[in-house]
Amino acid sequence: MKKILYPLLGVAVISIASCSTADQKVPQMAADFCNCFSKMERDLSESTKNIVARASIAANPELSIQNAVLALDEEEQAAIAGEMESFSQMDDENSEIGRCIKNVEKKYDKAYTFNQEKFAQKVIKELESKKGCDFTASLLKLGLKMEKESKN
Repeated sequence: MKKILYPLLGVAVISIASCSTADQKVPQMAADFCNCFSKMERDLSESTKNIVARASIAANPELSIQNAVLALDEEEQAAIAGEMESFSQMDDENSEIGRCIKNVEKKYDKAYTFNQEKFAQKVIKELESKKGCDFTASLLKLGLKMEKESKN
């Protein structure tokens, strides 16, 4: 799961490397990322989206995901595992979502920020305020949390 979510976080904050310039781009950047993930979201079950949402606010995201999946019957576990495997497409530049992420990255490569974590929080807040972008916000929050945990 870590390998899958780090690229998303990296795309969101590494490509955005003056604060005012980046801040001005937050609304459009959030909308662009939301658009990238809208098809993926449509293809996921409510169970998977709920697991990601709960993990994104959990103290221990990996444990949250593990416990949520273990609480399901074997058939549901297999379905969820298959859906979560689709997250690997984010890292594949040849996939539809991979190309979309790369295009957003290129579009905003001239915007810079000194505090990447603070900027990521602004993007998350913007995503949470946009209708239909909750899943993208949850993924970004989850990636940010997991990156922080890996540094500790």
